Amino acid sequence: MKAVFHNGVDYARWVGGELPEGSVRRVNVEALVDTGATYPALPKDLIRGLGLVFLREVEGEVEGGAAKRLYGLAVVQVDDRIAVCPVIERPENSTPIVGVVALEQMGFRVDPVTGKLVKGLPLMLQVA
Repeated sequence: MKAVFHNGVDYARWVGGELPEGSVRRVNVEALVDTGATYPALPKDLIRGLGLVFLREVEGEVEGGAAKRLYGLAVVQVDDRIAVCPVIERPENSTPIVGVVALEQMGFRVDPVTGKLVKGLPLMLQVA
């Protein structure tokens, strides 16, 4: 899938009129949709290029069980949808991943029969 990752601080400053759109740090990628991944993940060199800030080490169910480095915040854009979430660091030159947190924020789901991504409405909590 084609996705755009934006520096979240730059994006917010652009929306607020403090920064020209052309100054928002972003990267266009061909990403893998992974419904088994919680957060999006980018190679270390792309995280560095976006200027994302290191947040903390996190434990997770990953190959080898090692702690992962969490960065933030990024605005992930697919088509006309956006999501705001932290990003996990991957090795340089690895494939970017869009995880389930971003997919759900954007209202996407994977059709279990075809395996294709389907646009829907984001899930919202209604408080009575």
